[in-house]
This record gives sequence, C-alpha cells and structure tokens, in this order.
Amino acid sequence: MGNQQKDKIKLIQKANKAMLDYFNSNFINQLEDIQELKTRMFEIDIKIDELEKTKEIYAFKSNSKKSVFTPVVTVDDNDERGKLIDRQIRDLNEVKTSLDIKISGLDNSLKTLKKRLELLTEAGNAITDLALQVDGSMDSFEDMEENGFQFVKDTSGQSDENHGYNILMLDAFERTFYAGLLEKDVKDGLSNLNHKLDVLSYLVGTDAERAKLTVKEIVGCSDELKDSVDNICKKINSNTESAKPISTLLDDFVMKQRDEHPEAIIDAHIECTDFEMILHPIFTINIFRLLNIFFDNIFMHANGTRIEFTLAVSPHVIDVKIDDNGVGIKPDYLKESPWYSSLHKAYEIVYLLGGKLDISEGAEAGTHVAFSFSVREQS
Repeated sequence: MGNQQKDKIKLIQKANKAMLDYFNSNFINQLEDIQELKTRMFEIDIKIDELEKTKEIYAFKSNSKKSVFTPVVTVDDNDERGKLIDRQIRDLNEVKTSLDIKISGLDNSLKTLKKRLELLTEAGNAITDLALQVDGSMDSFEDMEENGFQFVKDTSGQSDENHGYNILMLDAFERTFYAGLLEKDVKDGLSNLNHKLDVLSYLVGTDAERAKLTVKEIVGCSDELKDSVDNICKKINSNTESAKPISTLLDDFVMKQRDEHPEAIIDAHIECTDFEMILHPIFTINIFRLLNIFFDNIFMHANGTRIEFTLAVSPHVIDVKIDDNGVGIKPDYLKESPWYSSLHKAYEIVYLLGGKLDISEGAEAGTHVAFSFSVREQS
C-alpha cells in the first residue's frame, strides 16, 4: 500500500476518533442532564409527599380527638390551608410533567446517540483491522528521516565511525519507535478505557442495556491493551530468560515458532557441547534478537513454508545457518530497504558482537542466512 493510501487511512482514523469523542461527550452530557432531572423529580416527589401529609393534619374529618391543648381552628381556615396545599401540589405535579417530557426527549436522543456510537465503534474497529493489513510495523515512522534522522546508507566498506553512526541512529530510532508504540497503543488505550469507565459510571443507573454493551467494550479494550503490551514486550525481547541454559531457550524458541506458524515446516538441528551451558546475557539476548529478525522476515516478507535451521553452540562460538524456500532476496537488498529495516539492524548487531553475517540467494531457491560470532560462558 502506497504512502497516499496510508495517509488516507490515518485521516479516516483521525476523523472517526474525532466523531467518536464528540458523540461520547454528548452522550455523557445528556446522561448528566437526565441524572439531574431525575434528582429534581425525586426531590419533587418528596415535597409532594410532605405536602400530602401536611394536608391530612389540617383536613380534620372529626373533632373527636381534640383535647384542651388543641388550638382552636375554624373550618374556613382549614379549607384555605387545604386549598393552598392543593395548589402547591398541583404546581409541583405540573413541574413533574414538564420534567418527565424533558427526560423522555433526552432518552430518545440517547437512543439515537447510542446507535451512532455503536456504528462509529464498529467503523473504528474495521479501520483498525484495515490499517493492520498495511505491510510493516514501521509505517508510522516513515517520516523519521525528514524529522532529523540521517542514516549512513552506504554499507560497503564501512569504517568503524560509520558503524558507530549507524548504531547510534538505530538506537535513536528504536527509542522513538517504542515511545510511539507506548503513546499510540498503551497511552491511547488507557485513555479510551478511562473514558469508557466514565461512561459506564453514568450508565449503571440509567441504561442497563447500554451499560452491558459498555462493559463488553471495556473488556475488549483491556484485551487489546494486553495484546499491545505483549507485542511491545515481544519486540524488545523482554521475555528472554538469559539465566536458563541456551539449549533450553533454543528448544523453546523452535517450539514457539512451530506453534505460531503451523503452516510452515521447521527442520531444526541444534547442537550444544554442553546442554547445561549458560551464556553471558549479552549473547543470549542478541542471539534471539537475530533469530527473531530472520524468522520474522521469512514469514512476513519471504512467505516461506519450509525452513532448515541449524545452530551449533560451543563455549567459544555460535554458528547459525537458516535456509528457506521463500521468494528469495535481491543482491542490493540493503540499498532498497529502509535504513531502519531489521536487516540493517542485524548487520549492526553482528558487527557489535565481532561476528560475520552473510545473506544471499539460496542454492536452489529462497534465502540463505549464515552468521557466527565468538562467545563466552556466563561467569
């Protein structure tokens, strides 16, 4: 999908959110108005009840219960007071009728708003689904270079200084990227959740059906928020348990890839000179950063359905080979791919580890990846 189409999706998302916020705000305001009117109705009912009781005191049906302490009150006085109370009750009932009409009108307006909110919510979900179909997770950051990021694109014969610039820029990009994810997925998700909780607090006593729908929306928002956090954690490899033996972590990695991609055949050969070997965390973390980069590329871009994965670990070196049957890779892939691409990142990670990386066309088809670097065990 081109940049123009992506911009249109973002514009639609922005417009949908603005309309959703507008109608949600109206919905809450009208709920507050209804609550205020119902409070006034309740107060009027109490006042009418008090007047009815007062009227009974003055409307004596007989004098049989009078005592010497009973004030002398004429029948005319009782009639006048009774008429006054009747007028007050009548006036209050008229106010009640007026309030009831207003509440009925607001209820009808709420029903209309409810339908619009449901439609906008469904539209928002559809737009989100469409946006997620856009290839690549870096789309929101395509203007990085225009906003001050300049990257050394010539990767052939780079000096240590150029590598240093590349590494610093990739680090800056990652910080900005994850900050953007936290802002977009987590912060916005929390704001949306808080807003729905505010709506729910008004709906509980006024609209049970809408309250139930809002509860479902809150559950959905919570699930989306959890998925967003899980996604961010996965991207930064925060779940890498570097204290475990490397052989166990590699077995878990292969099983996870098979579970997540049942359509693909993963033929894995893992060799360890010591199956209880625990590597220094810097090597453990980065080996999985590299593996995630290459496996993600196979499934997201190469559309590979068969992978041959060979990894050998010794106390001194890690040697990895990954072959797939995907669409293959062009010789000038580094020049064609964006500077912040995962393949650029892989080259810099291997450089920092003092290793070697080769990405080329497979012997028959697909892509061949081979990298190795020296390691030392956890001290």
